[in-house]
Amino acid sequence: MHSSANYTSMSDHETQRFIKSIPLLRAELTIAADSCSLIFLNRLNILEAYAGIHEIVLTQAIYDEITRIPDNTKTTDDRALYQKLFDARVLSVHAIAAPPVHQCSALSPADLSLLHAYETLKPNGILTDDKNLCRYCREHTIPYINTPMAIFVLLYNGHLSHNQYSDTLLALYEIGRYGQFVRDYMQKIYTRYCAYTNHTQ
Repeated sequence: MHSSANYTSMSDHETQRFIKSIPLLRAELTIAADSCSLIFLNRLNILEAYAGIHEIVLTQAIYDEITRIPDNTKTTDDRALYQKLFDARVLSVHAIAAPPVHQCSALSPADLSLLHAYETLKPNGILTDDKNLCRYCREHTIPYINTPMAIFVLLYNGHLSHNQYSDTLLALYEIGRYGQFVRDYMQKIYTRYCAYTNHTQ
């Protein structure tokens, strides 16, 4: 990744304040996760490492999504790892018939179930790549991160080297639909983090 003069011009104090303002960075937090983000992390071979930093809360609906194909008759090749994590440390709540208190018509039943998990189990935040759900979280001041930020969490907590972080993020961009805004924001965070840790890019 390449640095930008616009970002490196920040003072040390401003850089530290910026890093500390990023939500859900520290370890030992509980996160309600959606299926897409978990699938991406699994494909990148970092799901288990991420689950070692943040305790993952799954709804039954989302667990069903990641362990079964749409017709719910066959399981995916990844079921063993999902089941291991689910049985070992992932909490579960059943899907709900009615939407949560704050309903949004743009959200899918799985998203509504995820919000239900957030409201009932009180995790520290949400992991999602769904644009509508991200917008909802911003509007209702719910802490959230997406999969690129989950990769940054691994770097921040010492589970990825800088080279591994860059390679993993690029691999994610190849399999996921992330716009330039997300890519620019992740570059901005990484550049400022390098300044914060005195790492030469």
